[in-house]
Amino acid sequence: MDALSSRGGGERLLPMDALSGHSAAPPQPLPLPPDDLLLEILLRLPPEPIYLLRATLVSKHWRCFVHDAHFLRRFRAFHGAPPVLGFLNSQAGPPLFVPTSGAFSPPSTMTTGAWWPLDCRHGRALLLRSSKLIVWDLMSGEKRCLPLPPTTFHDNAGRFFNGAVLRATGNDNDDHIGCRSCPFLVAFALTHDNLASVCVYSSETGVWGDAASVATEEDIETYPTALVENTLYWQLTGGCILEFDLDKHSLDVIELPADLFASYEGQILLMPAEDGGIGFAGVKDDLSLHLFSRVASVVDGTLQWTLRRSIDLEKFIPPDLVDRCKRHTFPPVEAIGFAEDADVIFIHADICVYMLHLKSMQFDEVPEKGSYSSIFPYSSFYTAVLPCLLS
Repeated sequence: MDALSSRGGGERLLPMDALSGHSAAPPQPLPLPPDDLLLEILLRLPPEPIYLLRATLVSKHWRCFVHDAHFLRRFRAFHGAPPVLGFLNSQAGPPLFVPTSGAFSPPSTMTTGAWWPLDCRHGRALLLRSSKLIVWDLMSGEKRCLPLPPTTFHDNAGRFFNGAVLRATGNDNDDHIGCRSCPFLVAFALTHDNLASVCVYSSETGVWGDAASVATEEDIETYPTALVENTLYWQLTGGCILEFDLDKHSLDVIELPADLFASYEGQILLMPAEDGGIGFAGVKDDLSLHLFSRVASVVDGTLQWTLRRSIDLEKFIPPDLVDRCKRHTFPPVEAIGFAEDADVIFIHADICVYMLHLKSMQFDEVPEKGSYSSIFPYSSFYTAVLPCLLS
């Protein structure tokens, strides 16, 4: 009888050696791939943190590979820009953190009613409650309370303020390789008594520096801050922009032409321009997204605002939503946030939020709907933290 056939009772025979007639030994398991091959496999996992996190749970051997700083640097270089994992919501109602996919949720939660987001950048968020400031590492859940700014800053009665958080100069890679102790800066800006002032806190010194001030009759808005190289930009009421150079510790006011500002009904989003320098985005009534940059004139060298790109959002937004937006049955379509590392702009239409990847022109809808205004995107690679990130 054929050694691979079955007996009457359905029992399967062991394979037989053709020459000796003895049962053949079971096949040996394949050897594990060599370490360099394993590293290449891990390197090609999707960039969302949950995939590397799950890899660390396979064995101590895998965990040592994933937590190695050299591997994490290679992982970042291989994937380029960090993935956009969600955004912080500035509206009065929950949730505070809105995921853009199911691949990440913060290990610790904070409620919108208690904390107000001011900024989110380089893996950290800046939050305000009454006169308290906190820097929150969303990946690890670590929260660091800051001392209050000087007296002229934390007495906010009748004042308008905003803030920004960023890693300190010279630590460009630390945020992405798990070094949560890398230094950071917090810039706190406010307008009062026809002055705009900015004060900077350093995590290395633990103190606030001297304030820089400039005259202006406009007030600072609570819209997202733009960072271009080592210069911060905040929008002021009336179409002006507050510019703070961190290297020179200097403050200036940039004027936006009144007719240009009015053509977008004041709803613009400051962002780095695609060709360098500061720019802004605005959406017209015809649902065209305009991207401007401030460039030097070829005639006299003066800086001028120039339209660099126009994107027809009708090609991306569902037709029924387009029709209703054009009939003004919904609030206007707006650009509400920009992920600087990933080149992703967030578009709000009715209760939907979309992510437009400016390089690939991929257009994704955020699963969680809501009436959002200004939002603060969160982008990050995996960092070596505890397995509490699994959701």
